[in-house]
Amino acid sequence: MMNTPNKITCFRIILVPFLVFFLLKNDWKYSPLIALSIFILASVSDFLDGYIARKNDLITNLGIFLDPIADKILVISTMVWVLSVSGSSR
Repeated sequence: MMNTPNKITCFRIILVPFLVFFLLKNDWKYSPLIALSIFILASVSDFLDGYIARKNDLITNLGIFLDPIADKILVISTMVWVLSVSGSSR
């Protein structure tokens, strides 16, 4: 059974498709605000899972493996969007 920090990390991975969806949804007025909210929620969950894992000594090999992957998926997907938007304005 997974512990709480690992569940939070998996939640962060699940948030990424929703983030990308709202980043790409150009025809809706509130999509940038929702995407920003999702990114902030994912970032806070990154801090929270690390804090809980260290505080309660719940560090696992799965968490050591998944946490950096979740971080990179989140940041790279956002960075690709930023680069595609900045490149299309030229």
